[in-house]
Amino acid sequence: MNMRLIGLGTGVVLASVLGACNAAQQDPQCVVAKAVSDGSTGSFAATYSLKEGQDPSLSCARLKPEPVGLEKYFSKDENGPESVVIRSSRLGKLLTDEDVQVDPDAPNQANSPGVLTTAAPGPDNFCEVPTLAPSRLVVRSTAGGSGPGMDLTYAWSNLRIYNTPDIPGTQFVADLRYTENGCTAEYKVRGIWPVVSCATKGKPDESKCDPYADPPVRLRGSGINPSFPVKCDPDALICVLTGEVPSVP
Repeated sequence: MNMRLIGLGTGVVLASVLGACNAAQQDPQCVVAKAVSDGSTGSFAATYSLKEGQDPSLSCARLKPEPVGLEKYFSKDENGPESVVIRSSRLGKLLTDEDVQVDPDAPNQANSPGVLTTAAPGPDNFCEVPTLAPSRLVVRSTAGGSGPGMDLTYAWSNLRIYNTPDIPGTQFVADLRYTENGCTAEYKVRGIWPVVSCATKGKPDESKCDPYADPPVRLRGSGINPSFPVKCDPDALICVLTGEVPSVP
């Protein structure tokens, strides 16, 4: 896929700029929130909920919340469609872990690209990516060769990113068909931006998900939109959404 990175700012910055420039006169665009302080890919705190009819006892039916990266691109062809790429942090960590031996002969692809159906949000304020290429990683061994191999596939679909002046690309929902060593389970995925750690000395700390400062105990808020109902996930130790997408004021 021949793509070039769009230089977008964070959702919060974008909303402020539009407000200062008379947002009512701006053409709406499909925005995907991203980090700008270090130029890194925007990460969303994603939760996985098993779909009805799935067997929760399966090994592949136990996905925990994790950061998921989303990035928006546009084609070098000025008339080409815009695209979004999604990537699980689990696959990213496996690729960069020195103790993991990735199978060089396997068709490994950590990113899942898909084409936006429109450049602007639809009547329901969602920007849609119905079809994405699956991401797959085949690992021969872990932990210096002592751990077992893995064959992981994330087949994303129906990615929908919510876009309004108040929520500029900071919530998404998607379907996921996850396969691990031949075991497959289907999930509904919800994500919010940004990823916020809620760990204090390795334990959950709900106060770190609070969007409001509380001096002198807490000098700044979490940075999460106050309209998002969130909690500290005890396994991932990140703040995750407890409501639906969209969660609106």
